[in-house]
Amino acid sequence: MVFPASEASVFSDLTLIAQTAGFLLLIAGTVYAKRKNFIKHDKTAKIAVILGGLSFIWMGFSFVHYFLEHVAITAQGLLIISHAVTGILALFLGIFLVLDEIKKTKARMIAAILSWSAAMLLGVIKYIVYFII
Repeated sequence: MVFPASEASVFSDLTLIAQTAGFLLLIAGTVYAKRKNFIKHDKTAKIAVILGGLSFIWMGFSFVHYFLEHVAITAQGLLIISHAVTGILALFLGIFLVLDEIKKTKARMIAAILSWSAAMLLGVIKYIVYFII
């Protein structure tokens, strides 16, 4: 347990910290893009995607192990599925954008930010529901 009043494992806490750091870097990258500082935008976006990818791999082992156990047609099951779908979408959009596999357009970057935002919100809700409440 890293966070007080949480029953989560250190693994879960560190994943949340890494995802939050990556998300904050993504927000900073957005600010850099708006200020036309594209070198800093590019660097922060790449670091954010690397953090997101590493924590996805890290939590992927736990996800596969516990996924079927927790997924059901319940509010918590739908929360897990929604979090997983938006998170995978955000991760792959981010990877494709930073590796120049798809054309960088404002719409695709907004879609990546919105999907990461949704995944973060759902992930934090999931964390609170599972480990704090």
